[in-house]
Amino acid sequence: MDSDMCLTPAGLLRRNAGQRGGAVAVAAGDVAVSHEALAEAALRLAGGLGGLGLSPGARLAVFARKTPAAVTAFLAAACAGGVFFPVDPNQPPAVTRDILARLAPAVMVVAAEFLPVLDALYPAGPPFALVACDGPARPGMASLSELAAGPLPAALPEVGPNDPVYLNFTSGTTGAPKGAVTTLTNLIANTTAANEAFGLTPDDVHLCMMPVFVHPHETLLRPLLLGGTMVLCDRISARAVAEACASHKVTALMAVAAIYETLLRQPAGAQNPFASVRIAESGGMHVPSALAAGLRRRFGLEILPVWGSTETTGVALANRPGEAYVPCCLGRPVAGYSVAVVREGGEPCAPGEPGELIVSGAGVCPGYFGEEAQPEFRLYGGRFRTGDEVFFDASGRYFFAGRQSMLLKVGGMKVFPVEIEEALRQHPDVAEAVVIPVADLLRGEAAKAVVAPRNGAVLTAGDLRKFLSKRLHRLKMPRVIEIRDALPRTPGGKVAWRALVSD
Repeated sequence: MDSDMCLTPAGLLRRNAGQRGGAVAVAAGDVAVSHEALAEAALRLAGGLGGLGLSPGARLAVFARKTPAAVTAFLAAACAGGVFFPVDPNQPPAVTRDILARLAPAVMVVAAEFLPVLDALYPAGPPFALVACDGPARPGMASLSELAAGPLPAALPEVGPNDPVYLNFTSGTTGAPKGAVTTLTNLIANTTAANEAFGLTPDDVHLCMMPVFVHPHETLLRPLLLGGTMVLCDRISARAVAEACASHKVTALMAVAAIYETLLRQPAGAQNPFASVRIAESGGMHVPSALAAGLRRRFGLEILPVWGSTETTGVALANRPGEAYVPCCLGRPVAGYSVAVVREGGEPCAPGEPGELIVSGAGVCPGYFGEEAQPEFRLYGGRFRTGDEVFFDASGRYFFAGRQSMLLKVGGMKVFPVEIEEALRQHPDVAEAVVIPVADLLRGEAAKAVVAPRNGAVLTAGDLRKFLSKRLHRLKMPRVIEIRDALPRTPGGKVAWRALVSD
């Protein structure tokens, strides 16, 4: 098969079926799906979805948990020339209806547990075809299993490099979720770069723990491009993650720092469930020094912080295997991405000078769904102004300083929350900390710290102030320190700092 043809969804499935055959492509609990079976099901389903109205460029919504059926639907939509988008079950019903109205899917694959949500939203029935993802279908409703066992299509639409494949939603931590239009080129460029940066091979076993609606492509397409194995973990509890890693001999996993934190809180056992893991990737939020040290000490895991975003189709900066952890270090650009650090006026920053991170390259999405791209937008023409403050050193490594929207100006001094959070996390009884700006009549702004103690620990604001006084400039000292049992989270595990700002 021509190598270019392999880099289409159908081409990858067919190549893996031919080269990897009976090897496991998808594992979920006791269920194992071979590469051959996955290709067969996805290609047949693509034909069935086409018959229900999923024409090239039309959208397929998936309202389901992370299951082999949801993976098959993702791939089938791409093979049919359709555009996949996930529906977040954690959104309020009004938000779900708004998203569905804006994106107007031709077909929805829906799990039985979410049918009552659709009934409430559309009492007269939804304006799109429904396919039952699991369980018995309702009268007149197609089922995914039946369509995946149907005839192989005589031909499938050609998917070109610039065709949209997927709407990758922003997390909502920076405002209302928007669907970044993600093309085949974006997906292949990002996946190829990540596989190269981490030295991943067809023998790697990837734990896919991100929810279906949070960047599902990053861990689904890496093993697909390699012909490797993906292990689906629909629950992100520490126990579920540890059990999945141990039972499937996982070698590569991706998570936000908060999930790694929960692993450290697990009671110690006789066996190390992460003994087989060689790539422990962490993105989406700052990786504290104490967390990196704890994972190394307890599990022998060398955490690899990365920087990526929805708009860059995933990882654009990464630390590589074998590189020692350095606080706040995001690593270097991965292949195919170019980065710049600029001042407010657009001039390039000098080494060590914080400025806005600008990312460009083949992995950067062309725009948002339903929004006509304009040169003044943050996302335009393969270039993304991230809103993140970083700096770089003489060796070409990049370091996270904070988000521009969270940057504090205290008496004219720039104060980056991550520095205060890092200092707080050095306290032995602090499990988590986030710093947000609050108004201050004297200095314009001041820092507010919201802290969660370790299990059973008793913290007081006075104790923390005394601890910080030896570590921070006086203008960086939090004016307010609030102790909470736990910090609010997004479904993907990040700290929902907007919820703290609005409190």
